[in-house]
Amino acid sequence: MNISRNVLKITGFRGDTMKKGLLAYILKDSLGDCSNDGISSKAQRVIIVGDNIPKIFETDEKTPAIKIVKRNLSNGEYIHAEPLENPRGNGWMAGGAFIYSCDSRFRELVNAYPVSLHDRQEF
Repeated sequence: MNISRNVLKITGFRGDTMKKGLLAYILKDSLGDCSNDGISSKAQRVIIVGDNIPKIFETDEKTPAIKIVKRNLSNGEYIHAEPLENPRGNGWMAGGAFIYSCDSRFRELVNAYPVSLHDRQEF
């Protein structure tokens, strides 16, 4: 069985796979949600998982797992976050929310600014 470093198998009554990572908060606009039923419409916190990320906090039903994506574009590096789960199989886009943590490890990961949460999908 191949288990990645950031996934722990928790044996409980449901046998779910839980992930561990760094806690971050979702920052939303008070005017409404534009995520088209994305995770920012349901959750207030997320757990950032991946290689080189401290395995401190566990995901649960109210705190889903996300990953940080770094891309090199023509005008420089672009960083965003997106959910691990992709039930529709479509690409992700920005839904208007951001993630941030006051934890110094978050600032080391993303250079100290809020990161756009790409949790919107079209049907």
